[in-house]
Amino acid sequence: MVKDGGGGGVSPGLLREVLAEAGIPTFPGAAEQLAQHANEMLRWNRSIRLTAITDPVEVAVKHVVDSLLLLRFAPFPGRLLDFGSGAGYPGIPLALYLPGTRVTVLEASGKKCAFLSRARGMLRLSNVSVVQARVEERERLPLPPHDHIVTRATASAGEVIPLLAPYLADGGRFLLMMGPGPRKAVPRDLPGTVTRRERFRLPRGMGEREIVEIELEGKEREDVRASP
Repeated sequence: MVKDGGGGGVSPGLLREVLAEAGIPTFPGAAEQLAQHANEMLRWNRSIRLTAITDPVEVAVKHVVDSLLLLRFAPFPGRLLDFGSGAGYPGIPLALYLPGTRVTVLEASGKKCAFLSRARGMLRLSNVSVVQARVEERERLPLPPHDHIVTRATASAGEVIPLLAPYLADGGRFLLMMGPGPRKAVPRDLPGTVTRRERFRLPRGMGEREIVEIELEGKEREDVRASP
């Protein structure tokens, strides 16, 4: 078993181990690219706060594995929007695994977008677009409709869905990544229909996660878009 190197970097060997523990397959070069992204994040984190998680094992599990648990909800045709991408989780790992999917990483912070652009270039991810913007109810961003909108550790489900519904394509879906605590509860009056929800245990005893898939019917989508 690969152990924490006492504050060192995230190794490809560690990533292969925790991904295997989570039942997530790898492909040639995947662990190396994921490690590149994670270690660049930790390097930038010394001057720009990208994450509070700096232990290599925790980064491997709570960022990388956590992001790739979304692959259980494959396929991902078309466009995917990662709302509040931060350091690129889950958008960057998903883009590595889904080269045929157009991934938009949306982030309000200019410094974080600088890092995201660096990660995109470093990993040569031609399927990634970095967008710096703040989503507001009264002003529509010039974004195309997305088939999948994912969000991780941002606002509550009740806030996210009305805010992002204008950017969801017809027949699209939300994938809300929820951790432990009060945010894991899905409000009963939430717009849309919960079509699937799964709970996962993270490797190394690092807690539970839940992913909730929500779809909006045509009328629901129009009602949400029209609401003030």
